[in-house]
Amino acid sequence: MTVWSSGIIKRFDQIVKRVWYNFIMKETTRQKLIDATYEEVYSHGYQGAALADILANAGVHKGSMYHFFPNKKEMALCAINEKMGERFDNMYRGIAHQEAPYLPRLYALIRDTSRRDFKRGCPIANLVQEMSNIDEDFNRTMKEMYTQFRLSVKAIFDQAIESGELKECDTAKLALFTTSALEGAILAAKASGEPQDYIDAVECLIGYIESFRCMHP
Repeated sequence: MTVWSSGIIKRFDQIVKRVWYNFIMKETTRQKLIDATYEEVYSHGYQGAALADILANAGVHKGSMYHFFPNKKEMALCAINEKMGERFDNMYRGIAHQEAPYLPRLYALIRDTSRRDFKRGCPIANLVQEMSNIDEDFNRTMKEMYTQFRLSVKAIFDQAIESGELKECDTAKLALFTTSALEGAILAAKASGEPQDYIDAVECLIGYIESFRCMHP
């Protein structure tokens, strides 16, 4: 290998490393903005979320934000979509893609109070109450989130019917009742400051779902 070709390879390697470093830094910066925005909006609401606080918590300058998002609103909508999508993937969607039985996994999930923030409540419900009547983009995003939630729960019930855990029933209505009951349970615990309110409501919900159990001989 000549000195010239060796120099070309070295230069190329430096360029590749620089491009890769810049890519990683951009992805890291964007994720920091998404995480900080989600937490700020969850804690203070969209209208109460201060852009200065988001940037400070993310450790990002305002100029850098504009490389990814044109304004606070678009950044908030992206944060909601990505963080809540991740939440559904980790919590509900995965259950339907596992092997039977499905209902015990669902029950274990909704009984797990460590996954709930009763002080701040449900991030989707909070934004529905705050923004759905004053901003169409938020309204549409919240509707999509609730639709994903219901479809994820419906898929669990559909699989439970296939596995013989549940008898034939209207799983769309059962999913609607389940998600509504869960949202109500979280709101009750937030309002009272008593996590036991959530636990009691969830046990009643589970009792109702169990009424659709297949009675095997």
